[in-house]
Amino acid sequence: MLYRIIPAVQVIITAILMLLIAEFVPLGQIAGAWQLPLVVVLGIAGAGLIVVCGVAFIRARTTVHPAYPERTSTLVVEGLYCISRNPMYLGFLLILLAWGVFLGSIPAFTPIPLFIGYITKYQILFEERALEQKFGDRYQQYKSKVRRWI
Repeated sequence: MLYRIIPAVQVIITAILMLLIAEFVPLGQIAGAWQLPLVVVLGIAGAGLIVVCGVAFIRARTTVHPAYPERTSTLVVEGLYCISRNPMYLGFLLILLAWGVFLGSIPAFTPIPLFIGYITKYQILFEERALEQKFGDRYQQYKSKVRRWI
């Protein structure tokens, strides 16, 4: 756990990489009247997912802190968690997509698959192991019914 980068910091690092790429790789620029509305829709959808899921964790009186999944007291499987096992991370992904559209650079999207891979390997799999240990068959059943992302 000592070297794991929490998801919010991963998002910030990815966003900075996207900005640097947009700034220094002047290829594939995109712009249009659709750009701002799409940024707003993706950004609101992403932030909305994060807030709604955070509220679900608070209502369930369980931890939302990604560094300590072993502190989870309740398995949240209702609401958006019926569609995705990781809707908060999906929210972060939507925010990064909004940022990429805002930057108006196709190459700026290249760090997004790295974000998905990193968060899956070093955060989601870590959380899944902790939840399997804590909730056993109940988590296994949930995991078999609901996809990791969407």
